[in-house]
Amino acid sequence: MTGDGYDDGEELARLGAAVEQRISEAGMQFTEVAERADFSIETLAKIRKGVRVSPTTYRKLEIALGWARGGVNLAREGGTPTLEVPASTSPAAPTEEVDPQASAILTILEGLPERVQRQVLRRLGDRLPPEARPSA
Repeated sequence: MTGDGYDDGEELARLGAAVEQRISEAGMQFTEVAERADFSIETLAKIRKGVRVSPTTYRKLEIALGWARGGVNLAREGGTPTLEVPASTSPAAPTEEVDPQASAILTILEGLPERVQRQVLRRLGDRLPPEARPSA
């Protein structure tokens, strides 16, 4: 919260500590978290050390740790992030090879307002051949 009298470095240090705690509690390895988040181990090290990264990277971290959206901000403020799903069953866990472009598009989509997400998905669904559309 820079500009509000808070030291941004302190917030980032709290986030780094929360990330380390979550990784430890979940029994994950640093390499596993970086792989799930689709960023480098060096990026994870920066986050753990309290270095600022992009909002997209923070969202990828939330997904990899099983934190609900906004978990990074909660951790920065000293709160405890809510778990979206257990990390062992996290949808970010690689069960098949994920195309990096598809992953990037999904990250962007998740950052959009829900109304826009629905519109984008509806328009993409309209482009699917009838046999590929989910039955309602």
